[in-house]
Amino acid sequence: MFKSPTCTEADKKAVEALAKVAGVEDVMALGMEMFTVKSAVDGASMSDLVFRDYKDFDMNGNKVGIGQLEVVDLSILDKVKDGLKAKIAKVKGEGRHSVFLLLTDIMKEGSEMLIVSDDPAVVEKAFGVKPDGDSVWLPGVMSRKKQVVPNFEKAFK
Repeated sequence: MFKSPTCTEADKKAVEALAKVAGVEDVMALGMEMFTVKSAVDGASMSDLVFRDYKDFDMNGNKVGIGQLEVVDLSILDKVKDGLKAKIAKVKGEGRHSVFLLLTDIMKEGSEMLIVSDDPAVVEKAFGVKPDGDSVWLPGVMSRKKQVVPNFEKAFK
């Protein structure tokens, strides 16, 4: 749906060409359908959700885990949010300085970040926004690779 900061003009041209080959008339409708399927959480374990798109990073000698769940509407995750928080706390307890889980709302173009950290102030240092307890809303943040990891790398120095 071309909302990610990682999306390029080449991506858009490729979608246009492939849509013709596949006979897809409305690529935005297909994109919405794909994200709706990707947003499904029913029947998934907390571990499956946390590790669906998760990576560990070395941030100046600190092991930091960052996961991401992309959904079309954050309310989809309301019923599992407490379970997600408990799971990332457990993952942090396995020898990590911090674990952050991005709950990315594709339509609102932002992410709620769930936070479990030895130093939660690193979030404010990285993004200029003070967390509200164990989470923070990050408007415009959609890409772990381009927007989250670089900010944390600077904050952990």
